[in-house]
Amino acid sequence: MTDKLRFALVGCGSQGRYLSEALALTGQAELVACCDINADAARQTVDRWGYARAYTDTERMLAEADPDAVIVATIHDQLQPCGLTVVNAGKHLFIEKPMALNAADGRVLVEAARSSGVKVMVGYTLPFLPTRVRLKQLIDEGVVGEIVHVTAGQLIGPIDGWLAQPDHGGGPLFYIGTHVIWQVLDLVPHRAKRVFAEVEWTATGVDKACLFSVCFENGLVAQISVSQKIGGRYGWLDVLGSAGRLRSEWESNEIFVQSTAVDAYRDPTTILVPNDATGPVIEHGQMASPTGFGYVRSWAAEFAEFISAIHEDRDPAVTGEDGLRVLEITDAVFNSGRTGQVVDL
Repeated sequence: MTDKLRFALVGCGSQGRYLSEALALTGQAELVACCDINADAARQTVDRWGYARAYTDTERMLAEADPDAVIVATIHDQLQPCGLTVVNAGKHLFIEKPMALNAADGRVLVEAARSSGVKVMVGYTLPFLPTRVRLKQLIDEGVVGEIVHVTAGQLIGPIDGWLAQPDHGGGPLFYIGTHVIWQVLDLVPHRAKRVFAEVEWTATGVDKACLFSVCFENGLVAQISVSQKIGGRYGWLDVLGSAGRLRSEWESNEIFVQSTAVDAYRDPTTILVPNDATGPVIEHGQMASPTGFGYVRSWAAEFAEFISAIHEDRDPAVTGEDGLRVLEITDAVFNSGRTGQVVDL
């Protein structure tokens, strides 16, 4: 595969710049244009990341630069409108999570992409982290047997700015919680059928903490915690099965495993997964920003998957339909949190 795809970027804030770094590291993309309503941000992105031209109007950029694919990395409430503009122009779309603020808007985007015949990939990063890649391999190898229970969480400290405003899609459920919801859906091979949630709200009207259960059609229950109330950053994923258990913690290189099905793990075992176990090989001095040390390989692995899906005319690992499944659960969490009732999906 030698043909480079022509990529454009909508949203030249911090996440757009980080993703540009990761895309460049794949060596499979030509950066043809970037767009932001802030002209200075767009020009700075051109200067720093090597896009050919800066724009402040998305439709004009799509018409003049004619990219093959577009990254949309705006604030949450602008993701779906910008993504809709991209797919209606017939361009493949890599869109940051949560893709939309509700399932109805997400469905509109997915259906528009189907009509245009373009690929959509949603930027859920956790399954591309080296530890989570190895964890899924262990599950596929039968270490836990049949999965019977999952607990997971993503917890951070207080958030502010647009992330504290409901109109912009603020709150930790959209910001970090959607990541862990997709991680659970990616591991459980059954359809989610109902949700029950306890939600604590901030004075501005976004969620402060969400504690909820997701029941699947086979009876498996996943328990998920999302919060902006702790003094730091912490996340975890526990997978419990008929033959053992696995645990991975966010931003840790370790996986805990114990299994009655695999002799190597009959005793409690900690597996150390190197940061460079997956993703592109990065030479010393090649890093463009400190952020890259933590996540650039995983973001680059996402883009390599997206580019391969386009070249091979197949669905990427995380589709628009997958993003829609997450939004159906976030809708249900908010609904249940307001009404105190179980919500069927």
